Amino acid sequence: MSGALLIYGASGYMGALTARTAVAAGLRPVLGGRRAEAVAPLAQELGLSMRVASLDDQPALAAALDGIDIVLNCAGPFPATTVPMAQACIRAGAHYLDLAGEVPEYEALLVRDAEARAAGVMLMPGVGFGIVPTDCMAVHLKRRMPDAVRLELSFQAVGGVTRGTATNIFTQLHKAGVQRRDGELVKALPAERGHELDLGAGRTKVFTNPWRADLTTAFTSTGIPNIETYTALPPPVRLIMRSSRRAGRVFASRPWQALLRRAIRLMPEGPSEKQLAAGTSHVFGAVENAAGARSEARLRGPEVNRFTALTAVEVARRALAQSPPPGFQTPAGVYGPQLVLVEGVELTDVL
Repeated sequence: MSGALLIYGASGYMGALTARTAVAAGLRPVLGGRRAEAVAPLAQELGLSMRVASLDDQPALAAALDGIDIVLNCAGPFPATTVPMAQACIRAGAHYLDLAGEVPEYEALLVRDAEARAAGVMLMPGVGFGIVPTDCMAVHLKRRMPDAVRLELSFQAVGGVTRGTATNIFTQLHKAGVQRRDGELVKALPAERGHELDLGAGRTKVFTNPWRADLTTAFTSTGIPNIETYTALPPPVRLIMRSSRRAGRVFASRPWQALLRRAIRLMPEGPSEKQLAAGTSHVFGAVENAAGARSEARLRGPEVNRFTALTAVEVARRALAQSPPPGFQTPAGVYGPQLVLVEGVELTDVL
């Protein structure tokens, strides 16, 4: 295998977990980040080289990407890091991967499709849990029902959560999201609708998640024009989401946002080794055609952060092994639905 992989944001929880997973898989990535003192301990631990550059320092970033074939961006928050790193990759001729999972970041890369194609660069966001399992589920179901016109995707995470994920979720609750209707993105509110469902761990309530990036990627991967995304939420999160619809100004206010960020900083950086080993993830997908025929499948996998590291490394490994297609791409669109079958994953048709 030839080529050089840069894992940017290696000093963060997910960056470090992904770097360790990459080394365990036989890869020798270069570690990157904004500050040398933050990246150096992990680089020394794993015996890897490192490069340091801030995303707002274009000359330093260009130097950091010199000779790099694939960049895996693990540095959040992704609304702030996705576009600067992707643009740097286009200038440098390096393929871009990241762990983002929400619609705005994907749409920001989708509009750069032509620019990336002209540069021979692939832009593939979401190579972790958001959105490899659900993207693969969507393509799997589309192959089972080629005339599908409706797609429903739901997921449930059992285990811990990283500070970065908590920040991304709770600081955005006051913002409306979208759903996919007749091929177009239309405004939708968090937890606007819900129903009971068995995702594989017993029946639970799922509620609309209007930020989920599948609303972009599943449409790109399958062409299905009507897509809804749901998440199983703990009751306190569900209450906060619903409250945010009535008190959006309060949730958007500086005092509330500052209070949230202080509370999140008191959380552990991410799940412990024990939580990583014990956690599970569940995905349910369903498609329907215009005649009302239906097809369903379930997926069970490891804890979501572990899942993310495994699929991110697998996509990076494939991109290193064979030059990927240029432009905006989705994981299952390039590598097929079997991509999701990493360690500990089972995909089962139920209808």
